[in-house]
Amino acid sequence: MNVKLTYYTSLAVLATAGAAITEALGGWDTALQTLVVLMAIDYVTGLLCALIWKRSPKTADGTFESKASLKGLIRKGAILLVVYIAARLDVLMNTEITRLAVILFFIANDGFSILENLGIMGVPLPGIVKNAFTLLREKSDGLQSQHPAAAAADMNVTHKPAPEPEEPEAYVPKHSTDPDK
Repeated sequence: MNVKLTYYTSLAVLATAGAAITEALGGWDTALQTLVVLMAIDYVTGLLCALIWKRSPKTADGTFESKASLKGLIRKGAILLVVYIAARLDVLMNTEITRLAVILFFIANDGFSILENLGIMGVPLPGIVKNAFTLLREKSDGLQSQHPAAAAADMNVTHKPAPEPEEPEAYVPKHSTDPDK
């Protein structure tokens, strides 16, 4: 009976933690689902490149190293931290652009990494898939330029301060009384 209680308690705790995390990340929408799936695929294909093909770009000799694997997991956690920050910024500024732009950027980033890993494995890559990730990156950049904070930053960057006043030239009357002129 204790095993069953422990099992259901563990499930309840994990479900509650999962719900809290997804809520903090702005909800379990298609964008976040796609990001999480691509992050998992990138991690697994990276492991396969190191373990089977021994051509990982993350290590000197291309083989599997637990340190590189741990760094990869930490990097994935850092990506989710950036998504969390973007979600909080959206709440603060009453927008929905920041989180989506960040997620699209990281989807494109992980997508390109997956394509690189698949290339190492010898999988032929259709151009339309590469183009889709390029378009996502461009869409992310476009959303960033629409963001109110970007507009404010652009104003600061493009704002040119008033020119320094020049030294006043000595006044010379048009009709000089000097006969030498």
